[in-house]
Amino acid sequence: MNRLDDIPKEELFRVPDGYFDDLPMRIQAKIQQPESKIQWSFGNRFALRVALPVLAVVAVVSISIWNALPEQVDVFTKLDTVPSEQLLAYLESEEITTEEIIENASFTHSAIQSLDKSHEEISVEQLNELSKQYDFNF
Repeated sequence: MNRLDDIPKEELFRVPDGYFDDLPMRIQAKIQQPESKIQWSFGNRFALRVALPVLAVVAVVSISIWNALPEQVDVFTKLDTVPSEQLLAYLESEEITTEEIIENASFTHSAIQSLDKSHEEISVEQLNELSKQYDFNF
């Protein structure tokens, strides 16, 4: 059996003289190199040639669809334009009860306040006229 001491000691790998002296400077020089700018290859230019027209078509179609959509209509402003006589005639023809209207109505604080103030502006003569018009028996 061979002993470890009997094996001849040879240097198999040799480092050049001064290799480790300038190693930190070489590493630093590689780190500080400016980044190269992206070079456009044929593939990128081809993608731009295809992508830009497709993007333009999508934009034109989107804008035309957006313009074709109906405008949002405020129901309450449209309802204000309908005369009260027509609203009352509709409610009477549909046989909608006052209880149904109250159950389905949603009253905001400002709406309740405006209703509260509106009765103060009605004169006694107007109330008498309304009671004759709608057959209120007081």
